[in-house]
Amino acid sequence: MIYLGILLGLLGCMALLDAKWKLFVFRRPLRGLMVLVLGTGFFVLWDVLAIGQGIFLHKPSELMTGIMVGEQFPLEEVFFLVFLCYCAMIAVTGAQALIQFRARRTRGSSKTGEGDGHVS
Repeated sequence: MIYLGILLGLLGCMALLDAKWKLFVFRRPLRGLMVLVLGTGFFVLWDVLAIGQGIFLHKPSELMTGIMVGEQFPLEEVFFLVFLCYCAMIAVTGAQALIQFRARRTRGSSKTGEGDGHVS
């Protein structure tokens, strides 16, 4: 249960970041959830295909629940894939927001004469 608990905690932290800055799901809930489901679905399919090829193999661990959602596919993997997609989208939208913020700040300071590199 420890690994699942950590993943749930990390997902909660990502949701808090998202809620505070309205970066992804909290900006456009329906669109964000659709992207999150599609992204997670893509990686689930990727894992299933890799498991079928013998590339991904599950090894039991005391840190995991032991619940399997498929052959060689532990429950924790689903939550990890949701976290992976959510984290990636928060990083992308967060970077975009930071770039936009800096551009607005730069435009604002150049209008007032600040930050133009000239010393009076």
